[in-house]
Amino acid sequence: MKKILFYISVLLVSISVSSSAADSIMVQDAWVRSAPPNAKALAAYMKIINTSAEQRALISASSSRFGRVEMHKSEMHEGIMKMIPQKQLTVPAGGSLLLKPMSYHLMLMKPVSVPREGDLVDFDLRFDDGTVLHLRVPVRAAKSGRMMKSHD
Repeated sequence: MKKILFYISVLLVSISVSSSAADSIMVQDAWVRSAPPNAKALAAYMKIINTSAEQRALISASSSRFGRVEMHKSEMHEGIMKMIPQKQLTVPAGGSLLLKPMSYHLMLMKPVSVPREGDLVDFDLRFDDGTVLHLRVPVRAAKSGRMMKSHD
């Protein structure tokens, strides 16, 4: 029964999104990677869809569960994986941007308390056109065993 409720909450993430502008920006498959109770940072992933005829940019993100949320891109530099802070993330007109492990993602820093698998984490995503999406995103384990160990 717990698993069924968890999967229902995952499906409802898109439904719980509200927007101050037209429904041109949507989020699908959002999740936060679970972490040990002493973790100093976690990561969030999702697909951001832009159905408008103009490109949009995610300019900031916040969560009441974290002191700071940053936008990052993981890149390999001289054999070392680094997380590069991004000032904004562009979502092309009529397209989408995928935030996923080892690529673009939201870095969740300074947790008030580390959320556990099955918890829901609130987010506000702010876009350059004034749209603000309010999300409640489930925490789950990563599908692959590969995790980053350092944060540069």
